Amino acid sequence: MEKLLFISVYPDKNRLKEGFIQRIKEIDNLFSDCERVYLDIRFFSYFKKKVIHFDNVTIVQAHYLLNFCDIIKLINSSNRIYIHSVYSGFRIIPHLFFTRIKKSLVCLELHGTFQEELEYKGEKYNSRLFGWFEKQLLKHTKMIVYVSKRFEEYFLKKYPFTIKAKRYVIPTCTAKIFEQFDPRKTEEIAKKFNLSPNDVVFIYSGSTEVWQKIDLMMQIIQKLIDNKNYKFILLTGNVKEMTDLAKKYGLFPRENLFISTVPPEELGNYYDIAHYGFVLRDDHILNEVSSPTKFLEYLYFGITPILKSTKIGDFMNFNIDYITIDNLNLDFLPEKSEKNKEVARKIVEMYKQELFNLKRDFLE
Repeated sequence: MEKLLFISVYPDKNRLKEGFIQRIKEIDNLFSDCERVYLDIRFFSYFKKKVIHFDNVTIVQAHYLLNFCDIIKLINSSNRIYIHSVYSGFRIIPHLFFTRIKKSLVCLELHGTFQEELEYKGEKYNSRLFGWFEKQLLKHTKMIVYVSKRFEEYFLKKYPFTIKAKRYVIPTCTAKIFEQFDPRKTEEIAKKFNLSPNDVVFIYSGSTEVWQKIDLMMQIIQKLIDNKNYKFILLTGNVKEMTDLAKKYGLFPRENLFISTVPPEELGNYYDIAHYGFVLRDDHILNEVSSPTKFLEYLYFGITPILKSTKIGDFMNFNIDYITIDNLNLDFLPEKSEKNKEVARKIVEMYKQELFNLKRDFLE
């Protein structure tokens, strides 16, 4: 079988706490029985091209300009090309004009609305520039992967010509969290936090980026933390930043608030002890078309999400249990949502079917 070319970094195990890398790893697992080439292009490093081989994977680390011709040759020699996001794909835009890429089967996976994200950050010039990059990539694309149905609908309006492409809706999902989950470890974690059956556990899993609304989460915790039966577990790769924010709001140290980092394969055990989870996002198209990994994970473990906006991906279409920040004046109970568990399992089955369809069509 011919080699598949991925325009992306390789999903190294040392970076698997990053959501973007987790998604790349999921797709890599899907094609693990195929010969794969990862073209990792940089602007300010890789001044000398490096080729790494292991198992059935080849990683080509190339410089954007210094290896310009090598990148063109690699693209021309590939009949199947998978581009992980506009952020990865824009690096080959100048090269495309010197390639025969129109003869190749190109799949573009859209992890988010990158142009709108830059505009949201106030980077108007970069927003327009990446809008152009985005359009150029889509013109060469025969297959498109979206993370939500809402995302697909939004892009069909933005780029009507994409209706000609085969389209797939595959929500972000770290399947190994479900597969590797060991219920026996849950008891150990419950003892670690000295939890009693009457304790209500609130959880957060994610970064400290501004769009995660961590300040708002801290303000909510402030109102609830004096209830000693309420326990707050904040899991992040940015422990120092999270701790500093908790101190800012007088929440650290506290006996019922814990800040830690855990490897992805252990997240399931922490979710298993939790009843409510924070997913605080603004009402913006960025979030409306998104599919936060933790949202689906929360549902899978029967966690009821606490929301600022309900316009997050396709989740509201499934009639899930949730609470908005406008309705926090209630007594929280240590209860799991069976409805959310059922919804999540349906979504995971849909996810697996779409992955099957994607692989079948990409390899045929």
